[in-house]
Amino acid sequence: MTFEFILAQIFGFVALILVCISYSFNNKKVFLLYQIASNIFYAMSFLTLGVLVGGFNTLISITRVTCLFFFEKADKTPPHFVYFIFALTYFISGSLFFQSTLDIMAIISYEIFNLAMFNKNISKLRFMMILPNFMIAIYNLLSKTYTNAILDFIEITVLIVSIIRFKNYEMKKMKFLI
Repeated sequence: MTFEFILAQIFGFVALILVCISYSFNNKKVFLLYQIASNIFYAMSFLTLGVLVGGFNTLISITRVTCLFFFEKADKTPPHFVYFIFALTYFISGSLFFQSTLDIMAIISYEIFNLAMFNKNISKLRFMMILPNFMIAIYNLLSKTYTNAILDFIEITVLIVSIIRFKNYEMKKMKFLI
């Protein structure tokens, strides 16, 4: 094992902790802040191992999530062109740093992540994050960013648990109103 490999796994582990914490909040602003922090470590994990499409698209994700955070903080919905700018940026980045056919899976995943993150409803966002997390987990396994893969599989589990948890909370709230 090389130093870079070990360092990449440590970065991935920190990202894992931050992502798991992010889904425990039902407030999109707090969720986005944790997503920004986790994406920094996630990108560092990719880049440490030279996984360029994953690394650079995650750097773009940091910018996207930061942008969405400021829209959320101002209680505004981002205009549609902002979504399209990020979608185009992911595609261009994926094309520029393309290393293998495996990168196609990453490009598609980041496009789905982009679509999910622009959803104002955090419940729908959670549902939409399951498929790209599964795809990117496979990408991570094949790219040898193992803690990132573990992160994604755990994130899928955390997503499902938070969907159930907040659904039950909403159901109890609705029963109280009846």
